[in-house]
Amino acid sequence: MAHCQVQPGCEPPSLVEEGDSVETGQIIAVLQGFERRQRDLEEAQKTVEFYQARLDQLKAGSGGEAEVAAQEAAIARLEAQLRTEQLERAAAIASAEADLRQAQQDLTRDQDLAAAGAISQQALETSQQTVETATAMLDQRQAQLANTMQTLEQQISQEQNNLARLREVRPVDVRVAQAELDRALIAVEQRQADLEDTQVRVPVAGQILRINTRVGEQVNTQEGIVELGRTEQMYAIAEIYETDITRVQLGQPARITSEYGGFQDEIRGTVDHVGLQIGQRQLSEGSSNPTQDENTRVVEVKIRIDPTDSPKIASLTNMQVRVAIDVSSQ
Repeated sequence: MAHCQVQPGCEPPSLVEEGDSVETGQIIAVLQGFERRQRDLEEAQKTVEFYQARLDQLKAGSGGEAEVAAQEAAIARLEAQLRTEQLERAAAIASAEADLRQAQQDLTRDQDLAAAGAISQQALETSQQTVETATAMLDQRQAQLANTMQTLEQQISQEQNNLARLREVRPVDVRVAQAELDRALIAVEQRQADLEDTQVRVPVAGQILRINTRVGEQVNTQEGIVELGRTEQMYAIAEIYETDITRVQLGQPARITSEYGGFQDEIRGTVDHVGLQIGQRQLSEGSSNPTQDENTRVVEVKIRIDPTDSPKIASLTNMQVRVAIDVSSQ
């Protein structure tokens, strides 16, 4: 059984339901930020198209007004992007400033309450941490604005320089255009990788046993989004006393029955793996033997369920069973 893990702080809309069969690499959830990164990828692809067209023109010797117009369009696009980024980053900074002001007000209030003994020291420390977090977020937003402005202004300056050199097409211009195209292609690969990070794919084929994170819920970094099992081949885990483990060998037949009647009759399997470590028991004996010493030292043995019986228990993952191994065989 496997957990599909993602970065914390996301809210993934699930694309599967419990019981669904999935294939290796299948997308089961799309995380927040997918649309934005998809737009980033589309923009990077358009940039590649532009540099490819310019390189083709240079190689064909078709400079002149058309190329100048294309370069001017590129500058206009970057300037429009700069204005858009300024507005978006400014809005983010304003929001962060508002959050910081509110956190500072809350801290001042909690300090007064703490001095009066109305709230606990822990509550006051929480308010202090909130102010620190809000301050860090504001610093991050301001740094993002500065970095974005610097990057775009440098690109605009570079494109303006390119525009000034369009009067004469030289071999060096072709090489520069090729380098710009190569850089744009790398940017597409990076944006594609960023987009892939917002898509959760299953590592192996199997069945969705449980959905741990629903739409609108924050991802639990311990449990992940879903629990996935390869239920086409089921196994039973038996704990064998260390005094008996020398009698257990690979290939010995085994009979498995349900501890609490989860399935009828018995199913059969074969010893597939014998553990290499001795440890304390993890499974309880249940009500049938309440005096059993839970500290008994055991070895974990994996029983491969016969293919004809696996479908009978495909939906009973983690069920407690009793295992009887025929140690007289082999």
